[in-house]
Amino acid sequence: MRITLKTKIWFTVLSVILLFSFFSLYYFPAQQEKYLLKNYNNEVQNLANTISLGVKIALKEENFEGVQTAMSFVKDDPRLQYVKLVSTDTSWNNDSTKYSLNNTVLKTFPEDYSEDSTHTSPNSIISKTSPFVTNTMTGAIELGVNTDTIINDKKKIRTTSLIVSGIVFIIGILVGFWLARNISKPVLALRDAADKVGDGDLTQRVENNSGDEIGDLGRAFNKMVADLGKARSELNKANEELANTNEALHATVADLKEAQEQLVQSEKMASLGQLTAGIAHEINNPINFVTANIQPLKDDMADILKFLDSYEEIISKKGLKNEFIEIEKIKADADIEFTKKEIHDLLKGIEDGAMRTSEIVKGLKNFSRLDQSIFKKANINDCIESTLTLLHNSYKNRIEVIKDLDNVPEIECFPGQINQVLMNILSNAIQAISEEGSISIKTRLENKKVKIFIKDSGAGMTDEIRKKIFDPFFTTKEVGKGTGLGLSISFGIIQKHNGEIEVFSKPGTGTEFIISLPITQEQID
Repeated sequence: MRITLKTKIWFTVLSVILLFSFFSLYYFPAQQEKYLLKNYNNEVQNLANTISLGVKIALKEENFEGVQTAMSFVKDDPRLQYVKLVSTDTSWNNDSTKYSLNNTVLKTFPEDYSEDSTHTSPNSIISKTSPFVTNTMTGAIELGVNTDTIINDKKKIRTTSLIVSGIVFIIGILVGFWLARNISKPVLALRDAADKVGDGDLTQRVENNSGDEIGDLGRAFNKMVADLGKARSELNKANEELANTNEALHATVADLKEAQEQLVQSEKMASLGQLTAGIAHEINNPINFVTANIQPLKDDMADILKFLDSYEEIISKKGLKNEFIEIEKIKADADIEFTKKEIHDLLKGIEDGAMRTSEIVKGLKNFSRLDQSIFKKANINDCIESTLTLLHNSYKNRIEVIKDLDNVPEIECFPGQINQVLMNILSNAIQAISEEGSISIKTRLENKKVKIFIKDSGAGMTDEIRKKIFDPFFTTKEVGKGTGLGLSISFGIIQKHNGEIEVFSKPGTGTEFIISLPITQEQID
Protein backbone atom coordinates (compact mmCIF):
# COMPACT_ATOMS: atom_id res chain seq x y z
CA MET A 1 0.00 0.00 0.00
CA ARG A 2 1.37 3.37 -1.00
CA ILE A 3 1.29 6.08 1.71
CA THR A 4 1.42 9.67 0.52
CA LEU A 5 3.56 12.38 2.08
CA LYS A 6 0.48 14.26 3.29
CA THR A 7 -0.74 11.12 5.07
CA LYS A 8 2.66 10.71 6.72
CA ILE A 9 2.62 14.33 7.88
CA TRP A 10 -0.86 14.01 9.42
CA PHE A 11 0.03 10.66 10.95
CA THR A 12 3.11 12.20 12.56
CA VAL A 13 1.22 15.23 13.89
CA LEU A 14 -1.64 13.11 15.28
CA SER A 15 0.83 10.68 16.83
CA VAL A 16 2.55 13.55 18.65
CA ILE A 17 -0.83 14.95 19.80
CA LEU A 18 -2.04 11.57 21.06
CA LEU A 19 1.24 10.94 22.82
CA PHE A 20 1.08 14.34 24.50
CA SER A 21 -2.58 13.78 25.43
CA PHE A 22 -1.72 10.45 27.00
CA PHE A 23 0.91 12.03 29.19
CA SER A 24 -1.12 15.14 30.04
CA LEU A 25 -4.47 13.39 30.66
CA TYR A 26 -3.35 10.18 32.28
CA TYR A 27 0.31 9.77 33.15
CA PHE A 28 1.12 13.19 34.62
CA PRO A 29 -2.19 13.47 36.61
CA ALA A 30 -1.66 9.96 37.99
CA GLN A 31 1.86 10.86 39.08
CA GLN A 32 0.63 14.12 40.64
CA GLU A 33 -2.15 12.25 42.49
CA LYS A 34 0.41 9.86 43.90
CA TYR A 35 2.59 12.76 44.95
CA LEU A 36 -0.35 14.64 46.55
CA LEU A 37 -1.55 11.53 48.35
CA LYS A 38 1.93 10.85 49.69
CA ASN A 39 2.35 14.42 50.92
CA TYR A 40 -1.14 14.38 52.39
CA ASN A 41 -0.41 11.19 54.33
CA ASN A 42 2.86 12.63 55.60
CA GLU A 43 1.13 15.83 56.64
CA VAL A 44 -1.65 13.98 58.51
CA GLN A 45 0.91 11.74 60.23
CA ASN A 46 2.87 14.82 61.30
CA LEU A 47 -0.29 16.35 62.74
CA ALA A 48 -1.06 13.12 64.61
CA ASN A 49 2.49 13.07 65.98
CA THR A 50 2.18 16.71 67.12
CA ILE A 51 -1.09 16.06 68.92
CA SER A 52 0.34 12.87 70.46
CA LEU A 53 3.35 14.80 71.73
CA GLY A 54 1.11 17.50 73.33
CA VAL A 55 -1.08 14.87 74.99
CA LYS A 56 1.95 13.02 76.28
CA ILE A 57 3.38 16.20 77.82
CA ALA A 58 0.03 17.12 79.41
CA LEU A 59 -0.36 13.61 80.90
CA LYS A 60 3.11 13.73 82.36
CA GLU A 61 2.19 17.05 84.04
CA GLU A 62 -1.26 15.65 84.88
CA ASN A 63 -2.71 18.62 83.08
CA PHE A 64 -5.99 17.30 81.78
CA GLU A 65 -6.96 20.62 80.31
CA GLY A 66 -3.73 20.46 78.34
CA VAL A 67 -4.92 17.15 76.92
CA GLN A 68 -8.06 18.84 75.69
CA THR A 69 -6.05 21.73 74.31
CA ALA A 70 -3.67 19.37 72.49
CA MET A 71 -6.56 17.46 70.94
CA SER A 72 -8.20 20.69 69.77
CA PHE A 73 -4.95 21.79 68.09
CA VAL A 74 -6.44 21.05 64.65
CA LYS A 75 -9.91 22.20 65.39
CA ASP A 76 -9.74 24.92 62.74
CA ASP A 77 -8.51 22.55 60.00
CA PRO A 78 -11.43 22.07 57.56
CA ARG A 79 -10.17 18.60 56.75
CA LEU A 80 -10.56 17.40 60.34
CA GLN A 81 -13.02 14.58 60.93
CA TYR A 82 -12.03 13.44 64.42
CA VAL A 83 -9.27 13.16 67.02
CA LYS A 84 -9.41 10.20 69.39
CA LEU A 85 -7.45 9.54 72.57
CA VAL A 86 -7.12 5.78 72.82
CA SER A 87 -5.92 3.90 75.93
CA THR A 88 -4.26 0.50 75.40
CA ASP A 89 -4.86 -2.02 78.22
CA THR A 90 -3.55 -5.54 78.68
CA SER A 91 -6.13 -8.24 79.44
CA TRP A 92 -5.00 -11.65 80.77
CA ASN A 93 -6.92 -14.86 80.67
CA ASN A 94 -8.02 -16.65 83.80
CA ASP A 95 -4.86 -18.72 84.16
CA SER A 96 -2.65 -15.75 83.19
CA THR A 97 -1.04 -17.59 80.31
CA LYS A 98 -2.17 -15.32 77.49
CA TYR A 99 -2.98 -11.69 77.13
CA SER A 100 -4.51 -9.35 74.59
CA LEU A 101 -4.41 -5.61 73.99
CA ASN A 102 -7.66 -3.74 74.18
CA ASN A 103 -8.09 -0.19 72.95
CA THR A 104 -10.49 2.07 74.76
CA VAL A 105 -11.49 5.48 73.44
CA LEU A 106 -11.13 7.87 76.36
CA LYS A 107 -11.86 11.12 74.62
CA THR A 108 -13.00 12.33 71.19
CA PHE A 109 -12.81 15.71 69.53
CA PRO A 110 -15.17 17.03 68.57
CA GLU A 111 -17.07 15.54 71.37
CA ASP A 112 -20.23 15.05 69.36
CA TYR A 113 -18.37 13.05 66.64
CA SER A 114 -20.10 9.87 65.65
CA GLU A 115 -19.23 7.35 62.91
CA ASP A 116 -22.80 7.44 61.75
CA SER A 117 -23.11 11.21 61.72
CA THR A 118 -20.21 11.96 59.32
CA HIS A 119 -21.16 13.10 55.88
CA THR A 120 -18.09 11.62 54.38
CA SER A 121 -17.71 8.05 53.24
CA PRO A 122 -15.14 5.96 55.15
CA ASN A 123 -13.26 5.52 51.88
CA SER A 124 -12.66 9.28 51.80
CA ILE A 125 -11.09 9.45 55.30
CA ILE A 126 -7.39 9.10 55.98
CA SER A 127 -6.67 7.87 59.51
CA LYS A 128 -3.21 8.06 61.14
CA THR A 129 -2.18 6.81 64.60
CA SER A 130 0.65 8.15 66.78
CA PRO A 131 1.31 6.07 69.95
CA PHE A 132 2.73 7.40 73.20
CA VAL A 133 3.78 5.98 76.59
CA THR A 134 3.66 7.76 79.97
CA ASN A 135 3.84 6.71 83.58
CA THR A 136 0.14 6.95 83.94
CA MET A 137 -1.02 5.28 80.74
CA THR A 138 -0.09 3.81 77.38
CA GLY A 139 -2.15 4.93 74.47
CA ALA A 140 -2.27 6.59 71.08
CA ILE A 141 -3.75 9.54 69.26
CA GLU A 142 -5.83 8.58 66.22
CA LEU A 143 -6.35 11.43 63.75
CA GLY A 144 -8.86 11.23 60.89
CA VAL A 145 -9.14 13.77 58.06
CA ASN A 146 -11.20 13.75 54.88
CA THR A 147 -9.80 13.62 51.30
CA ASP A 148 -11.97 16.35 49.87
CA THR A 149 -8.90 18.52 49.23
CA ILE A 150 -7.16 15.77 47.28
CA ILE A 151 -10.29 15.09 45.25
CA ASN A 152 -10.70 18.78 44.44
CA ASP A 153 -7.00 19.03 43.50
CA LYS A 154 -7.34 15.98 41.26
CA LYS A 155 -10.34 17.55 39.52
CA LYS A 156 -8.39 20.74 38.98
CA ILE A 157 -5.41 18.81 37.58
CA ARG A 158 -7.59 16.82 35.17
CA THR A 159 -9.44 19.94 34.10
CA THR A 160 -6.16 21.72 33.47
CA SER A 161 -4.76 18.71 31.58
CA LEU A 162 -7.89 18.51 29.46
CA ILE A 163 -7.69 22.21 28.61
CA VAL A 164 -3.97 21.92 27.77
CA SER A 165 -4.62 18.82 25.62
CA GLY A 166 -7.38 20.64 23.77
CA ILE A 167 -5.10 23.61 23.13
CA VAL A 168 -2.30 21.27 21.97
CA PHE A 169 -4.77 19.42 19.75
CA ILE A 170 -5.87 22.64 18.09
CA ILE A 171 -2.26 23.76 17.68
CA GLY A 172 -1.40 20.33 16.22
CA ILE A 173 -4.22 20.60 13.67
CA LEU A 174 -3.00 24.03 12.66
CA VAL A 175 0.59 22.75 12.44
CA GLY A 176 -0.61 19.81 10.33
CA PHE A 177 -2.34 22.15 7.87
CA TRP A 178 0.75 24.37 7.82
CA LEU A 179 3.08 21.43 7.18
CA ALA A 180 0.78 20.01 4.51
CA ARG A 181 0.71 23.37 2.79
CA ASN A 182 4.39 24.21 3.09
CA ILE A 183 5.87 20.71 2.65
CA SER A 184 3.42 18.33 1.03
CA LYS A 185 2.11 20.69 -1.63
CA PRO A 186 5.55 21.87 -2.86
CA VAL A 187 6.87 18.30 -2.81
CA LEU A 188 3.89 17.05 -4.82
CA ALA A 189 4.38 19.87 -7.30
CA LEU A 190 8.05 18.93 -7.51
CA ARG A 191 7.08 15.28 -8.08
CA ASP A 192 4.68 16.14 -10.93
CA ALA A 193 7.29 18.37 -12.54
CA ALA A 194 9.92 15.62 -12.21
CA ASP A 195 7.56 13.11 -13.88
CA LYS A 196 7.10 15.46 -16.82
CA VAL A 197 10.84 16.06 -17.04
CA GLY A 198 11.27 12.29 -17.08
CA ASP A 199 8.91 12.18 -20.06
CA GLY A 200 11.16 14.63 -21.87
CA ASP A 201 9.51 17.99 -21.10
CA LEU A 202 12.42 20.20 -20.03
CA THR A 203 10.27 23.35 -19.86
CA GLN A 204 8.94 22.43 -16.40
CA ARG A 205 9.71 24.75 -13.46
CA VAL A 206 8.49 24.82 -9.85
CA GLU A 207 7.52 28.06 -8.10
CA ASN A 208 8.60 28.23 -4.47
CA ASN A 209 9.89 31.44 -2.95
CA SER A 210 10.36 30.13 0.60
CA GLY A 211 13.77 30.48 2.15
CA ASP A 212 13.87 27.02 3.73
CA GLU A 213 15.20 23.71 2.42
CA ILE A 214 12.05 23.12 0.33
CA GLY A 215 12.72 26.40 -1.47
CA ASP A 216 16.36 25.37 -1.93
CA LEU A 217 15.16 22.05 -3.35
CA GLY A 218 12.87 23.82 -5.82
CA ARG A 219 15.63 26.15 -6.97
CA ALA A 220 18.01 23.20 -7.30
CA PHE A 221 15.39 21.38 -9.37
CA ASN A 222 14.94 24.36 -11.67
CA LYS A 223 18.70 24.63 -12.09
CA MET A 224 18.93 20.92 -12.79
CA VAL A 225 16.25 21.11 -15.50
CA ALA A 226 17.99 24.11 -17.05
CA ASP A 227 21.29 22.22 -17.02
CA LEU A 228 19.56 19.19 -18.52
CA GLY A 229 18.18 21.35 -21.31
CA LYS A 230 21.62 22.75 -21.95
CA ALA A 231 23.13 19.27 -21.81
CA ARG A 232 20.49 17.95 -24.22
CA SER A 233 21.29 20.73 -26.64
CA GLU A 234 24.98 19.97 -26.38
CA LEU A 235 24.24 16.24 -26.68
CA ASN A 236 22.22 16.79 -29.85
CA LYS A 237 25.07 18.81 -31.24
CA ALA A 238 27.52 16.12 -30.20
CA ASN A 239 25.29 13.46 -31.77
CA GLU A 240 25.31 15.35 -35.03
CA GLU A 241 29.07 15.62 -34.87
CA LEU A 242 29.26 11.94 -33.92
CA ALA A 243 27.05 11.01 -36.85
CA ASN A 244 29.36 12.93 -39.16
CA THR A 245 32.34 11.27 -37.50
CA ASN A 246 30.71 7.86 -37.88
CA GLU A 247 30.18 8.47 -41.57
CA ALA A 248 33.81 9.46 -41.89
CA LEU A 249 34.78 6.45 -39.78
CA HIS A 250 32.74 4.09 -41.95
CA ALA A 251 34.45 5.55 -44.98
CA THR A 252 37.82 5.09 -43.26
CA VAL A 253 36.95 1.51 -42.28
CA ALA A 254 35.93 0.81 -45.85
CA ASP A 255 39.22 2.28 -47.06
CA LEU A 256 41.13 0.25 -44.45
CA LYS A 257 39.27 -2.88 -45.45
CA GLU A 258 40.08 -2.24 -49.05
CA ALA A 259 43.70 -1.52 -48.11
CA GLN A 260 43.79 -4.73 -46.07
CA GLU A 261 42.45 -6.72 -48.99
CA GLN A 262 45.02 -5.08 -51.19
CA LEU A 263 47.79 -5.94 -48.70
CA VAL A 264 46.60 -9.52 -48.45
CA GLN A 265 46.43 -9.68 -52.22
CA SER A 266 49.89 -8.11 -52.34
CA GLU A 267 51.19 -10.81 -49.99
CA LYS A 268 49.61 -13.46 -52.18
CA MET A 269 51.06 -11.86 -55.28
CA ALA A 270 54.46 -11.72 -53.58
CA SER A 271 54.23 -15.45 -52.90
CA LEU A 272 53.01 -16.06 -56.42
CA GLY A 273 55.85 -13.91 -57.76
CA GLN A 274 58.32 -16.07 -55.88
CA LEU A 275 56.56 -19.16 -57.22
CA THR A 276 56.53 -17.78 -60.74
CA ALA A 277 60.29 -17.36 -60.73
CA GLY A 278 60.81 -20.92 -59.48
CA ILE A 279 58.17 -22.35 -61.77
CA ALA A 280 59.61 -20.53 -64.80
CA HIS A 281 63.03 -21.99 -64.03
CA GLU A 282 61.66 -25.47 -63.34
CA ILE A 283 59.43 -25.57 -66.40
CA ASN A 284 62.16 -24.07 -68.60
CA ASN A 285 64.48 -27.06 -68.00
CA PRO A 286 62.13 -29.79 -69.28
CA ILE A 287 60.92 -27.53 -72.09
CA ASN A 288 64.52 -26.88 -73.15
CA PHE A 289 65.14 -30.60 -72.96
CA VAL A 290 62.10 -31.28 -75.19
CA THR A 291 63.07 -28.49 -77.58
CA ALA A 292 66.68 -29.71 -77.80
CA ASN A 293 65.55 -33.24 -78.63
CA ILE A 294 63.17 -32.25 -81.39
CA GLN A 295 65.86 -31.35 -83.98
CA PRO A 296 67.98 -34.52 -83.46
CA LEU A 297 64.77 -36.53 -83.74
CA LYS A 298 63.98 -34.79 -87.04
CA ASP A 299 67.52 -35.53 -88.31
CA ASP A 300 67.26 -39.17 -87.30
CA MET A 301 63.90 -39.51 -89.00
CA ALA A 302 65.38 -37.94 -92.18
CA ASP A 303 68.31 -40.37 -92.05
CA ILE A 304 65.95 -43.29 -91.64
CA LEU A 305 63.89 -42.19 -94.60
CA LYS A 306 67.01 -41.59 -96.71
CA PHE A 307 68.47 -44.92 -95.70
CA LEU A 308 65.31 -46.76 -96.52
CA ASP A 309 65.20 -45.11 -99.91
CA SER A 310 68.83 -46.08 -100.65
CA TYR A 311 68.34 -49.56 -99.27
CA GLU A 312 65.41 -50.18 -101.59
CA GLU A 313 67.43 -48.87 -104.53
CA ILE A 314 70.28 -51.24 -103.74
CA ILE A 315 67.97 -54.17 -103.43
CA SER A 316 66.31 -53.35 -106.72
CA LYS A 317 69.52 -53.20 -108.67
CA LYS A 318 70.14 -56.21 -110.78
CA GLY A 319 73.33 -57.94 -111.48
CA LEU A 320 74.82 -57.46 -107.97
CA LYS A 321 76.39 -60.45 -106.33
CA ASN A 322 74.60 -62.02 -103.46
CA GLU A 323 77.60 -61.55 -101.15
CA PHE A 324 77.52 -57.76 -101.67
CA ILE A 325 73.82 -57.61 -100.96
CA GLU A 326 74.26 -59.54 -97.75
CA ILE A 327 77.02 -57.19 -96.56
CA GLU A 328 74.93 -54.11 -97.29
CA LYS A 329 71.98 -55.60 -95.50
CA ILE A 330 74.04 -56.18 -92.36
CA LYS A 331 75.26 -52.57 -92.40
CA ALA A 332 71.76 -51.29 -92.93
CA ASP A 333 70.44 -53.33 -90.01
CA ALA A 334 73.15 -51.90 -87.74
CA ASP A 335 72.31 -48.35 -88.76
CA ILE A 336 68.62 -48.99 -88.17
CA GLU A 337 69.25 -50.37 -84.66
CA PHE A 338 71.38 -47.36 -83.73
CA THR A 339 68.76 -45.01 -85.07
CA LYS A 340 66.00 -46.82 -83.18
CA LYS A 341 67.95 -46.57 -79.92
CA GLU A 342 68.62 -42.89 -80.44
CA ILE A 343 64.96 -42.24 -81.26
CA HIS A 344 63.93 -44.20 -78.17
CA ASP A 345 66.26 -42.12 -76.01
CA LEU A 346 65.01 -38.91 -77.54
CA LEU A 347 61.38 -39.91 -77.03
CA LYS A 348 62.10 -40.91 -73.43
CA GLY A 349 63.68 -37.49 -72.82
CA ILE A 350 60.64 -35.80 -74.29
CA GLU A 351 58.39 -38.01 -72.14
CA ASP A 352 60.40 -37.22 -68.97
CA GLY A 353 60.30 -33.50 -69.72
CA ALA A 354 56.58 -33.63 -70.34
CA MET A 355 55.99 -35.56 -67.09
CA ARG A 356 58.18 -33.10 -65.17
CA THR A 357 56.23 -30.22 -66.65
CA SER A 358 52.97 -31.99 -65.77
CA GLU A 359 54.10 -32.45 -62.15
CA ILE A 360 55.02 -28.78 -61.85
CA VAL A 361 51.73 -27.67 -63.33
CA LYS A 362 49.87 -30.14 -61.10
CA GLY A 363 51.73 -28.86 -58.07
CA LEU A 364 50.89 -25.28 -59.04
CA LYS A 365 47.26 -26.25 -59.47
CA ASN A 366 47.15 -28.02 -56.11
CA PHE A 367 48.77 -25.04 -54.44
CA SER A 368 46.77 -22.24 -56.00
CA ARG A 369 43.48 -24.16 -55.92
CA LEU A 370 40.83 -22.04 -57.50
CA ASP A 371 38.41 -23.93 -55.18
CA GLN A 372 40.02 -22.58 -51.97
CA SER A 373 36.68 -21.22 -50.74
CA ILE A 374 35.20 -24.72 -50.75
CA PHE A 375 35.25 -26.64 -47.48
CA LYS A 376 36.45 -30.16 -48.26
CA LYS A 377 38.75 -32.94 -47.19
CA ALA A 378 42.45 -32.81 -48.07
CA ASN A 379 45.58 -34.82 -47.37
CA ILE A 380 48.23 -32.80 -45.54
CA ASN A 381 51.05 -34.89 -47.00
CA ASP A 382 49.89 -34.04 -50.54
CA CYS A 383 49.78 -30.35 -49.61
CA ILE A 384 53.39 -30.55 -48.31
CA GLU A 385 54.60 -32.35 -51.46
CA SER A 386 52.93 -29.79 -53.74
CA THR A 387 54.47 -26.89 -51.82
CA LEU A 388 57.95 -28.46 -51.91
CA THR A 389 57.60 -29.03 -55.65
CA LEU A 390 56.88 -25.35 -56.23
CA LEU A 391 59.72 -24.25 -53.93
CA HIS A 392 62.22 -26.76 -55.32
CA ASN A 393 64.23 -24.19 -57.27
CA SER A 394 64.74 -22.01 -54.15
CA TYR A 395 66.43 -24.72 -52.10
CA LYS A 396 67.87 -27.32 -54.53
CA ASN A 397 71.58 -28.03 -54.30
CA ARG A 398 71.66 -25.99 -51.03
CA ILE A 399 69.20 -27.30 -48.46
CA GLU A 400 68.47 -30.91 -47.59
CA VAL A 401 64.77 -31.57 -47.01
CA ILE A 402 64.24 -34.47 -44.59
CA LYS A 403 60.68 -35.78 -44.82
CA ASP A 404 59.07 -38.05 -42.24
CA LEU A 405 55.45 -38.06 -43.34
CA ASP A 406 53.23 -40.40 -41.37
CA ASN A 407 50.12 -42.02 -42.82
CA VAL A 408 47.77 -39.36 -41.39
CA PRO A 409 44.06 -39.18 -42.23
CA GLU A 410 42.51 -36.47 -44.35
CA ILE A 411 41.25 -33.35 -42.57
CA GLU A 412 38.31 -31.07 -43.29
CA CYS A 413 39.64 -27.67 -44.33
CA PHE A 414 40.06 -25.04 -47.04
CA PRO A 415 42.96 -26.70 -48.90
CA GLY A 416 44.06 -23.55 -50.69
CA GLN A 417 44.41 -21.68 -47.38
CA ILE A 418 46.35 -24.55 -45.79
CA ASN A 419 48.69 -24.52 -48.83
CA GLN A 420 49.20 -20.79 -48.32
CA VAL A 421 50.21 -21.43 -44.67
CA LEU A 422 52.69 -24.13 -45.68
CA MET A 423 54.10 -21.90 -48.42
CA ASN A 424 54.65 -18.99 -45.97
CA ILE A 425 56.30 -21.12 -43.29
CA LEU A 426 58.49 -23.14 -45.69
CA SER A 427 59.51 -19.98 -47.56
CA ASN A 428 60.58 -18.37 -44.27
CA ALA A 429 62.45 -21.55 -43.31
CA ILE A 430 64.32 -21.53 -46.64
CA GLN A 431 65.13 -17.81 -46.32
CA ALA A 432 66.35 -18.34 -42.73
CA ILE A 433 69.13 -20.63 -44.05
CA SER A 434 71.67 -18.31 -45.65
CA GLU A 435 73.94 -20.99 -47.09
CA GLU A 436 73.68 -24.75 -46.67
CA GLY A 437 71.43 -26.42 -44.14
CA SER A 438 68.48 -28.72 -43.64
CA ILE A 439 64.73 -28.58 -43.14
CA SER A 440 62.94 -31.35 -41.28
CA ILE A 441 59.23 -31.94 -42.02
CA LYS A 442 57.16 -34.42 -40.01
CA THR A 443 53.45 -35.24 -39.80
CA ARG A 444 51.88 -37.11 -36.91
CA LEU A 445 48.43 -38.02 -35.61
CA GLU A 446 48.07 -37.04 -31.93
CA ASN A 447 44.84 -36.73 -29.88
CA LYS A 448 42.61 -36.69 -32.97
CA LYS A 449 44.68 -33.88 -34.47
CA VAL A 450 47.09 -33.86 -37.38
CA LYS A 451 50.33 -32.18 -36.35
CA ILE A 452 52.89 -30.73 -38.76
CA PHE A 453 56.46 -30.18 -37.49
CA ILE A 454 58.66 -27.91 -39.64
CA LYS A 455 62.14 -27.28 -38.27
CA ASP A 456 65.00 -25.45 -39.99
CA SER A 457 68.69 -25.15 -39.17
CA GLY A 458 68.72 -21.39 -39.67
CA ALA A 459 69.95 -18.61 -37.42
CA GLY A 460 66.92 -18.75 -35.09
CA MET A 461 65.45 -15.72 -33.31
CA THR A 462 65.29 -14.05 -29.91
CA ASP A 463 62.25 -14.27 -27.61
CA GLU A 464 61.46 -10.62 -28.30
CA ILE A 465 61.24 -11.23 -32.05
CA ARG A 466 59.47 -14.59 -31.59
CA LYS A 467 56.64 -12.89 -29.67
CA LYS A 468 56.06 -10.44 -32.54
CA ILE A 469 56.28 -12.63 -35.64
CA PHE A 470 52.50 -13.06 -35.86
CA ASP A 471 51.85 -9.31 -35.55
CA PRO A 472 50.61 -7.69 -38.76
CA PHE A 473 53.30 -5.81 -40.72
CA PHE A 474 56.12 -7.07 -38.47
CA THR A 475 59.08 -8.26 -40.52
CA THR A 476 62.82 -8.71 -40.07
CA LYS A 477 63.44 -8.57 -43.81
CA GLU A 478 64.86 -5.62 -45.65
CA VAL A 479 62.55 -2.92 -46.97
CA GLY A 480 60.83 -4.07 -50.14
CA LYS A 481 61.43 -7.79 -49.48
CA GLY A 482 58.47 -8.50 -47.24
CA THR A 483 55.14 -7.04 -46.12
CA GLY A 484 55.06 -8.65 -42.68
CA LEU A 485 51.65 -10.19 -43.39
CA GLY A 486 52.60 -13.79 -44.25
CA LEU A 487 52.77 -15.23 -40.75
CA SER A 488 49.95 -12.97 -39.53
CA ILE A 489 47.68 -14.32 -42.28
CA SER A 490 48.87 -17.86 -41.54
CA PHE A 491 48.05 -17.45 -37.85
CA GLY A 492 44.55 -16.24 -38.74
CA ILE A 493 43.99 -19.16 -41.12
CA ILE A 494 45.00 -21.74 -38.49
CA GLN A 495 42.74 -20.11 -35.89
CA LYS A 496 39.93 -20.06 -38.44
CA HIS A 497 40.38 -23.84 -38.77
CA ASN A 498 40.11 -24.21 -34.96
CA GLY A 499 43.77 -25.18 -34.85
CA GLU A 500 46.92 -24.00 -33.12
CA ILE A 501 50.30 -22.81 -34.29
CA GLU A 502 53.35 -22.74 -31.99
CA VAL A 503 56.87 -21.43 -32.49
CA PHE A 504 60.04 -22.56 -30.69
CA SER A 505 63.30 -20.84 -31.47
CA LYS A 506 66.60 -19.75 -29.97
CA PRO A 507 69.42 -17.81 -31.58
CA GLY A 508 71.83 -20.20 -33.32
CA THR A 509 69.61 -23.32 -33.01
CA GLY A 510 67.05 -22.74 -35.73
CA THR A 511 63.28 -22.42 -35.56
CA GLU A 512 60.50 -25.00 -35.28
CA PHE A 513 56.84 -24.42 -36.19
CA ILE A 514 54.24 -26.88 -34.88
CA ILE A 515 50.82 -26.72 -36.53
CA SER A 516 47.87 -28.65 -35.02
CA LEU A 517 44.71 -29.15 -37.07
CA PRO A 518 41.58 -31.07 -35.99
CA ILE A 519 40.59 -33.94 -38.26
CA THR A 520 36.86 -33.23 -38.18
CA GLN A 521 35.18 -29.95 -37.33
CA GLU A 522 32.05 -27.96 -37.96
CA GLN A 523 31.73 -25.94 -41.15
CA ILE A 524 34.13 -23.00 -40.91
CA ASP A 525 32.66 -19.58 -41.64
